[in-house]
Amino acid sequence: MHVLLRDNLEGYLSGNLDAATLRAVESHLAECSGCRQEWTVLRQSAEAIRSLRPPLAMDWDLAPGFYARVMERIDEEREIPFWAMLLDPAFGRKLVFACLMLLALLGTYVAAFEKPDYALQHLPEAVLAGQESVAPAPSIGPSLERNRGVMLATLVADGD
Repeated sequence: MHVLLRDNLEGYLSGNLDAATLRAVESHLAECSGCRQEWTVLRQSAEAIRSLRPPLAMDWDLAPGFYARVMERIDEEREIPFWAMLLDPAFGRKLVFACLMLLALLGTYVAAFEKPDYALQHLPEAVLAGQESVAPAPSIGPSLERNRGVMLATLVADGD
């Protein structure tokens, strides 16, 4: 399509061209068969689109409250139930990712801050008795036999 026709096509189809431009466009269409074929197709398309318009003087007799019911129905269809959100695959992926991140954070916290007190679990009395429970710290008292056992347990524990 040539520039003259392309620039003035809309005005030509709607009938809004001045006389000089109208004569130039019509003479070009008479001479150029390619532009004439394109213009024919575009004119038919414009007529088909115009035929889809409703008549201007149409008398619509609508029941009272029609627009309110239409708007109410549109609002009802627009609302999405809460449970439908849980079935959305994108939401499920986000939820799984959030749970994994929470698990990683809690694991990091436990590994970094929750250290068991190994000193209380390996007291000499607990080692000698074969128990893994926490025992009270040994104390030296008036019994000579007991004091020897406490010292022996202390020496054995220091040797590990």
